[in-house]
Amino acid sequence: MRKLSLLILALIYVNAIDPTMVQLGTAKLDELNQSNLGKMILELAQTHAEMRGPLDDLVTAIGDLENELTAELQQLDDDYTRSTNQHAATQENLDIQIGQTEINIFNQKDFIDAILLPSIDQTNSKIDRLNGYINDNRDNLSKETVNRQKQHQQFLDRVSEHQSAISAVDEAIQLINALINGNISFAEKGTINQAIERINTKTQKTNTVHPIVEALMSLTQNFSDQEQAKKIRDLLSDTRNQLVASLNQETADENQIEQTWVERQKTLNTEYQEFKRSVLEATYVLATYQSKLKSTREALAENENDLQNYKDSLQQDKDAQAQETQIYNELKSQYQIQLQTTRNAKEFVNSAEFSNVIRQKLNQGGLI
Repeated sequence: MRKLSLLILALIYVNAIDPTMVQLGTAKLDELNQSNLGKMILELAQTHAEMRGPLDDLVTAIGDLENELTAELQQLDDDYTRSTNQHAATQENLDIQIGQTEINIFNQKDFIDAILLPSIDQTNSKIDRLNGYINDNRDNLSKETVNRQKQHQQFLDRVSEHQSAISAVDEAIQLINALINGNISFAEKGTINQAIERINTKTQKTNTVHPIVEALMSLTQNFSDQEQAKKIRDLLSDTRNQLVASLNQETADENQIEQTWVERQKTLNTEYQEFKRSVLEATYVLATYQSKLKSTREALAENENDLQNYKDSLQQDKDAQAQETQIYNELKSQYQIQLQTTRNAKEFVNSAEFSNVIRQKLNQGGLI
């Protein structure tokens, strides 16, 4: 209650007392009478004057108020300094977090744009390219298999042709030997001509023996003795030998072609397995890149959210500091006014004019 009374006294002095109060005198007292607080302080002064109390008590009370206001102002300054330092530390920490988060966001975006996305595109292209190689490989194997089957069938056809021609030659040799041995007469040479004709028909596709067959046909048109028959037999033997040699060469060529084809299949299948292995590796790498992209984007979103929170917190702290600063300035201004008023009041109470004004008003019927 004492502090409240002293504070009221100080507030009254803010509005009513200044260094020129001695000159204002009665006018200032009349001004105090216009407010309830002014009347209260005048009542206190009147009671003091009527009781002839010493002024030291009033001076001490005002001095105590001055000391209390000074201590409170100092406490206000200290609290504001601590708060300012705390805000500075908080804002510095937020600035650091904002800066680091912005760096993280930049690095994450750069990692996505410069490394992950191009790597994913390149890996997808590689997989597409490898799948194209696989398709080409299988197409080549299929086409070459068909061609090889046709080629082998052609070989089998040639073998059959050779075997038929050899059989015809053997038949003709048997007939000419029968003629030479006297088992048939030259009158039956038409049978040999028919045999030679069959040889001609069966060897037309065999270029290596066809010239000999033509000679045989020319020779057998009008042969009529043993010597000519022997020549025909010799030519037939040569024909057979060449047919057998040709068949052997066809077989050897087919064996070589088959060996080459087997190696070709191995090469195609080896390439196919290598392409498949490469696709599996690329698919694993792609999955790794995609997983990393997902986690990086999640981290990026989290950092962007953190950045916004840091910025919001920084702005809130700055707003709070601004509000605290405004309140501090207003309070400090009030304390300074109260201190100045208290000091002016103390100076006025210590003056001789104070007692004179009080007594003059009492003689006129009172201060109020």
